Amino acid sequence: MKYLLITFLIICSIFSFENITYSQNTGDPKTDLSAWIDSSFTQGIDKNNIAGATIVLMQGDSILHLNGYGLAVIDSNTPVNSRTSLFGIASISKTFVATAAMQLVEEEKLELDRDINSYLKSFQLEYKFNDSITIKHLLTHTAGFDDKIIGTAVLSEEDVIPLAQYLEEQMPPQIRPPGKVIRYSNHGYALLGLIVEEVSGLPFHEYISKRILKPLEMNHSGFKRQAKLKENYVSSYLQKGDQLIPYQPDFQLYYPAGSFNSTASDMGNYISMFLNDGNFKGKQILDSASVYKMHYTGFKQYEKSENGWLLGFYESQWNGIRLVRHAGAIQGFVSELIMIPEENIGFFVCANTSSMPNSNSRAFINKFIYDLLPRLMPDSIVEKEKIKLSPKMGTADEPLETFTGKYRSTGYASTTFDKLALLVGFGLEIEIVSNDSTLEIVEWKDKLVPISDLTFHSKYGRYLAFGRNTKGKISYFFADIYSYIKLKWYEPVKFQIFWMGSIILILLIYIITSIVRKLSVRNRKSHLIKKINFSLAAIIVLFLAVLAFALLKMDPQAFSIGTPLIIKVAFVLPFFIILLEFISIYLLVKAIRFKELVTFDLIYQSLIVIAVLFFIPWLTYYNLIGFNY
Repeated sequence: MKYLLITFLIICSIFSFENITYSQNTGDPKTDLSAWIDSSFTQGIDKNNIAGATIVLMQGDSILHLNGYGLAVIDSNTPVNSRTSLFGIASISKTFVATAAMQLVEEEKLELDRDINSYLKSFQLEYKFNDSITIKHLLTHTAGFDDKIIGTAVLSEEDVIPLAQYLEEQMPPQIRPPGKVIRYSNHGYALLGLIVEEVSGLPFHEYISKRILKPLEMNHSGFKRQAKLKENYVSSYLQKGDQLIPYQPDFQLYYPAGSFNSTASDMGNYISMFLNDGNFKGKQILDSASVYKMHYTGFKQYEKSENGWLLGFYESQWNGIRLVRHAGAIQGFVSELIMIPEENIGFFVCANTSSMPNSNSRAFINKFIYDLLPRLMPDSIVEKEKIKLSPKMGTADEPLETFTGKYRSTGYASTTFDKLALLVGFGLEIEIVSNDSTLEIVEWKDKLVPISDLTFHSKYGRYLAFGRNTKGKISYFFADIYSYIKLKWYEPVKFQIFWMGSIILILLIYIITSIVRKLSVRNRKSHLIKKINFSLAAIIVLFLAVLAFALLKMDPQAFSIGTPLIIKVAFVLPFFIILLEFISIYLLVKAIRFKELVTFDLIYQSLIVIAVLFFIPWLTYYNLIGFNY
């Protein structure tokens, strides 16, 4: 009996492990691959100070690897379990929105090329351009919407207002014509979720649960938290140096775009469905034709682009192999889903730690992916001798000087004070210069040879292109699915910092010298313009100090759940600045006319008036006049 009990305990202990791996080379490729994955994650989360991570690797409907690493919750020392630990998958949530939309397309309740206003019942969108927005535009991020982060979440799920109400009140404006430029849009996918809701007659999260999750046996997953799984939700962490600071859970108001929680095991079922032409254990979730459309059709920003944005996913290339994928990053969670249709392979990876603005977790996951791919497809790394032919140089539609200038990634908010994020590192900028008969991208150390029209060929072997705005001027630069907008001379961040730095320096010198003069010459009567300008300088410095504190010191989560009170109060100050500037200009004109100031004071006060006058356009550029949030 004693030996039977020992045997039973040994068997139980074996089955309690999530994955059986061996560190030595066993000769079994699957076992060796699992051992390598386990080693990579164990070392990677330790080296990069990541709390925890999870992965599932599928081939068809077979699990090649499933495991969890590190901690789901640091305080309770709860380990990650790949079958029960619920991670926020962030923007991979959008693939579920796309799947739901394609189901409704199959049922002829939606048409990809039909105006979305014909489906919206709660409200109608106003189009700023001639063309209407379609379902396909939403799926491919080409509707032309601006975006925003501030005020898009709440701290309690009970406070999440209906999707229709939120979007009617807070939908960002359309700033570009549809079908021209890829500009990633969370609100665009939230709008698509609302359309699924209004067409199906079910709340969006219920539709997903009933039509996708239940048949896929994704019993731990969902857009809404399940009380019975309260202990399964993984905590996420902000990495600040060596510290891991827990995020307080929040809840997105545009929740279809990024609020899905799932386990690696459940995501394996989801991947399996796509790899098996929409079928899971005999249940047809999607028609094979719909899966094909989602993975092989979409939008390319220019004819020779190697990759495009698909219907819910995007594509990239690795050694001539096509990857269908989606990434995610939100509130500490960093995720990646990749499928390789040619190999019938797919995998999902997620970590619960990130840093701002550049994430160690993202760097680790990217490195892992590109170390994994050659192990999954060793034949693809065998170098085959090929004659590499560069395309013949042609001519562009415009002189090369027309294409030169600074360009910024379109992935930033334009119409709210979210735009300030540009000053702390969000918004990649590049400079394109001309050199003889070619163009050069300075930051990428790349040379572009003109081919035809607006298309160029990179020395790295890919095609890139430029695009025109509605006025026919060169305004965009395209690199596959990425888009950049051409900046005016005053828009680059370096110039903006110089611009503001110069104004601050002038105002600080004025404040200091005014205080010194006041202390050294007592009871001296000052002209009113000096008092007004001193007040102006002090208010501006105070305003900028508050903004700097908020951007650099406050938890980024504080902005997603609403505009902090200190910022709301600070937004009153620009009105005083404008009012006092008008008074100062009037007093300056009066002082000049009636010679009320000596020459030095006149020049000095004029300098302050001009400095403030240049400060107001800066406020306008970053949407700081008014309450733009």
